Amino acid sequence: MSAEAKFYPKSNQGRQQALMMAFMQNANPGLTNPLTQRTKDRLVAIYPEYNSKMLVMRAKKAESAGLMAEKEKLREKVAMYCSHFIQVFNMCVRRGEYPAGHRAFYQLEFENEKLPPLQLERQVARVAQNIIKGEQLRVAQGGSPMSRPSADEIEDIFVIYKNLISTGSNAKDALDNAQEDVQRLNKEANGVIKKVWREAEVFYNEQPRPSMREHARRWGVEYARKGYKKKVYGTITDHETGMPLERVQVKLSEGRKKVTTAIDGKFLLTTSLMEEQKLTATLAGYKPLETEITLYENRDTVCNLRMVKE
Repeated sequence: MSAEAKFYPKSNQGRQQALMMAFMQNANPGLTNPLTQRTKDRLVAIYPEYNSKMLVMRAKKAESAGLMAEKEKLREKVAMYCSHFIQVFNMCVRRGEYPAGHRAFYQLEFENEKLPPLQLERQVARVAQNIIKGEQLRVAQGGSPMSRPSADEIEDIFVIYKNLISTGSNAKDALDNAQEDVQRLNKEANGVIKKVWREAEVFYNEQPRPSMREHARRWGVEYARKGYKKKVYGTITDHETGMPLERVQVKLSEGRKKVTTAIDGKFLLTTSLMEEQKLTATLAGYKPLETEITLYENRDTVCNLRMVKE
C-alpha cells in the first residue's frame, strides 16, 4: 500500500476533533475495531483529558475576549473624557479664565493646544493620571475647578478602568495557563492520532482505495486534497479515425489551469491536487468529454482519451 497524503492536525481544535472521532468509533461495540489494544488504551486515556482541558481553555478564552472588548470600550470612554477635559481647559485659556501656563499642571505643552496621544492603553492611563494629579495641584494653589467633565469624573471612570485592566490581566494569565495545560498533552495526542490513522489504513488496505479512505475517515483520518506537484499527461484522438486532435482544451474540474493539445494530440497538466478528480476535454464539433481519474502522491498519471464528434 502506497502512503496516502494526509493532513495531520496542527491546531488544538484539529487534534480534539481527530481524537473525538476515533474515541466515538472505538466506543461503538457494533463495529469491527482496527486498533490494537495498546492504541485503544492510549486513546481512552488521552481523549477525555484533552477534551476537558480544551473546554476549560475555550471558557477562559471567551472570558478573556469579553474582558478585552469591555476594556477597549472603557479605554475609549476614558480617552474621550480626557480629550474633552483638555479641550474645555484650552477654551477657558482662550477666554482668559486660566493662564496658558496652567497647562503645565497636566504635563501639557503650555505654548499650544495640542492634544497628547490617546490611542494606547499606557497613553490613556498617563494622561488620565496627569489630569487627576494636576487638577488637585492647580485647585490647591487657588485655581477654580474644571467641570464638564471634572477631574473627579475622570477619576471615577479611570478607577473602573484600572480595575478592569487588572481583571483582564488575571484572565489572560488564566488563559495562558489553560493553553499550557493543552500544550503539555499535544505530544501524546499527536502520537495517538498517528497510531490510530496508521492502524485504520492498514486494516482496510485490501479494499479499493476509495473504500479504504471512506472507512479510515470515520476514524478521523483527513486526506490531503493537495500534495506535491505531479503530472497528468496523455494523447487525445478522434474516436473513429484514431487521428490526434489539436487545440483540445483540457483541465481538472477542481483546478484552474487549462492546457491545449498540440498538433500530435498530446497534453501535459501539472497539478498538486489529490484523490478522485474529473478530467474534462472540450473541442468545437466534438461532444464534451469527462472522465474520472485518481491522483496519488509522488506519482504521475497517464490519461489517453478518445472524443466523439457531435
